[in-house]
Amino acid sequence: MTSEPQLSGRRIQVIGVTGAGKSTFARRLGKELSIPVYELDDFFYESRAGGALSENNARRSIQALVESNDEWILDGNHWVQLKDVSYNIATDILWIDTPLPLTLWRVITRTIWEVLTIPGVLRRELSGDSLIAMSLRVRAKKHANWSKRVETDSRWKRLSGWFGRDSFLARVRDTLRQA
Repeated sequence: MTSEPQLSGRRIQVIGVTGAGKSTFARRLGKELSIPVYELDDFFYESRAGGALSENNARRSIQALVESNDEWILDGNHWVQLKDVSYNIATDILWIDTPLPLTLWRVITRTIWEVLTIPGVLRRELSGDSLIAMSLRVRAKKHANWSKRVETDSRWKRLSGWFGRDSFLARVRDTLRQA
């Protein structure tokens, strides 16, 4: 593992806990590289725009997408559903590892916005399905798992700290300017 990770290719999986900033980073990286970005949550979760696909249909759709394109950025984890689909052929798996205070700030502000704008979210947050509670519950487990992968698989890169994403994007821009 190097202190300044670089991209190896153009099939990129962006992962991180809820509130890490995956979607914003993936969109910015896609713009820099002129690579299409696909949000995995659009396949797996119901959105305001419409219903989600079944898990099997979502998996098949993503498999078709990654197998028929040489360049893509997938934004989201979904390890259980996709470990043998996108993760196996990704050239780079970028883990956005933001500090806990920043992650919590993002999750709390997102939750407040959703409570104010989406019916049913307040009920979710007051139940056992709270986004805030879930993000805290899974953080340590994912951190331990992903730390091991960074050490054992060169495709895994950890972008950590308050400005890890921004520093990485700056290096990508510099590399593109030099090319």
